[in-house]
Amino acid sequence: MSLKEQAVLVQWSCSMPSGTKRDKEITNRVAHGIHGSGQNGKKMGNYNKIIVHNDYLRPFRTVRSGIEDHIREWTVPWLTDLDLLPSKHIMDFSKFFRDEKSRWDAKIQWLSEKYPDEVQEEAKKRLMSADGSQSAFRDDDYLDRDSFLARFSLGMRFIPVSDADDLDIRVHVGEVQEEVIRKFVRADMEKELLDTHKELCMRIKKHVTHMRDIVSKDSKIFDTMVQGVSRLAETIPALNFTGDPMLDDIAQDIHNELTVDSNVLRNSESVKNRVQTKADEILRKLGKINVT
Repeated sequence: MSLKEQAVLVQWSCSMPSGTKRDKEITNRVAHGIHGSGQNGKKMGNYNKIIVHNDYLRPFRTVRSGIEDHIREWTVPWLTDLDLLPSKHIMDFSKFFRDEKSRWDAKIQWLSEKYPDEVQEEAKKRLMSADGSQSAFRDDDYLDRDSFLARFSLGMRFIPVSDADDLDIRVHVGEVQEEVIRKFVRADMEKELLDTHKELCMRIKKHVTHMRDIVSKDSKIFDTMVQGVSRLAETIPALNFTGDPMLDDIAQDIHNELTVDSNVLRNSESVKNRVQTKADEILRKLGKINVT
């Protein structure tokens, strides 16, 4: 099965204000106080004040972080700013993104009721000196409501995967030159495909090594670690675009041997020892895969 039958490309973007602003007056004051009026004062750096408290921006960062985690789990990188998603997961991924976009839009509505009045009132109190004699608050640090909210954006689109056979440029370069270009495109596609294989192998190594080290050092065992390994076993076959049978075998090994109950793993030394042994076996098997 060709890659374009197995996968689609995902392109997504997310932007939001930092909530900070460079304060030239305080920057200059600090630099002058340390270095006087000399040139060294210009090398002191900048003083950035928080003009929008993190409480107003944290909900958006949470949504962004959740999307990043989901994309890391269910895709592999492909070229710049693109990720390769298994075609059979398009519907699930679309629903996930729609839900996150709804959360994002709801928070935009919530923030529109807070900005600028409540946001500025909070900043006025926080940016005031202890004795009330000085303030870093400036009205002109703030955009109007519409301009501020316009700086929040979240979007995603699917792009079909193309291959060399999709090219038809004979009218521009002729048949001979077209075939030369097709060969270059095929070579690039093969390289990118091998890179997805390498990325998947490195992902497996990272998760399995982490689990082995945690159980061998008797460190605290979190549910999220075990859940992450369980999801890894689920995603490997979907992301195995090269059809490597060894990766499918490793996915089954991870599912059978490393997906254990967190409480049992915490309280049973025999289970810890077994997981450590099986993790080492999986890593040795992974080491036999050529990822160069």
